Amino acid sequence: MTKFFLCRTALAIAATGFLVDAQAEPLSTLPAALSGGDVSADLRLRYEAAEQDNALKDADALTLRTLLGYRTQAWNDLSAFVEMENVSALIDDYSGMPPPVAYSLIPDPDGTETNQWGLSYSGIKGLTATVGRSKLIFDNARWVGNVGWRQNEQTYDGVFLKYSSQQAMTLQYAHLTNINSIFFANLDIDAQLFNAQWVASPLLALTGYAYLIDFENTTANTPDADTLGLRVSGGHRFGNGFGLSYVAEFASQEAETPLGEFDADYTLFELGASYKGIKLTIAQEVLGSDDGQYGLMTSLATLHAFNGWTDQFLFTPVTGLEDHFATLSGALGKFKWLAMYHDYQSDEGSLDYGSEWGAVLSRALGSGFLGGVKYGNYRAEDRSTDTEKLWVWLQWGF
Repeated sequence: MTKFFLCRTALAIAATGFLVDAQAEPLSTLPAALSGGDVSADLRLRYEAAEQDNALKDADALTLRTLLGYRTQAWNDLSAFVEMENVSALIDDYSGMPPPVAYSLIPDPDGTETNQWGLSYSGIKGLTATVGRSKLIFDNARWVGNVGWRQNEQTYDGVFLKYSSQQAMTLQYAHLTNINSIFFANLDIDAQLFNAQWVASPLLALTGYAYLIDFENTTANTPDADTLGLRVSGGHRFGNGFGLSYVAEFASQEAETPLGEFDADYTLFELGASYKGIKLTIAQEVLGSDDGQYGLMTSLATLHAFNGWTDQFLFTPVTGLEDHFATLSGALGKFKWLAMYHDYQSDEGSLDYGSEWGAVLSRALGSGFLGGVKYGNYRAEDRSTDTEKLWVWLQWGF
């Protein structure tokens, strides 16, 4: 989709607003809508250290991420928004871009960009239509996310539709033309994303999706891929403070890379139990392999949130990945905490990919401030190398 097409789509959305609302606001009210909007800001100062058992130097990064945004008031159900982002490295003893040079990789390069911009229309009940550049998160961000953990988040250019009905049905569609990546790079893409969720009750939510992705430059790590899947989740809280939850998900992927065409499956089974604020989750996630030639990819995902915090599996090995993991979380006074453990195996063959454990502690400090400490420790076996990472951060926003 070209920028010209985006402009035509924006004009079509605007025209729809006038057609739907016969009592359109006069042009004289437009300046007030433009000047009377909402300002937003988010600053995150973060120290990250990375140590690997290889020839690369230990890395240290102190970076400041600044987001400044503005959204106008609605005028004839139309609103415009823009958000600027800057990442500044105050300590830069690290490699911010792959492949790592001298220092271990900490993927927070410095730079400045327009993170989000666009036009939204909300004149039809339950529907929001947006054209421009926007963050996008579907479900738990396993397939489509904004990579919000990194200092420069991932956003997308395209057209975005979201419809929510009173019958607990949510329908989402996006046509993407560009990925605005965490490395301040633009990747041309032609993607059609469909996501539909129906919440029958707290015990049962069904989500079906189809993610059809074609990259301008297809590689082994960014394949053209069509993924169809179904996710089932739910839970129940009992009167004695005890609760149970579950997630089951299956997806099938057909992919094409320069090496050929492949098929691979995805499965997730997760059980959770909670008691008076303490929650234990155990799960198995499998990113399948096609006879050891291709491992299922989730190219648009918030990958840091899955398969360990040291980012050992940003690209699935060709022999696939089987991840058995557990998390334990809760609160201690004003602090929130979580501990996790992962055990990694290959889906094809009998490779031991190692294990990882980690913990995070965070606290809201009042007046919009949030602080935290996080640690991850990966122990290698048949692949990669021993890796430790530490983060300390302070965030403020409104």
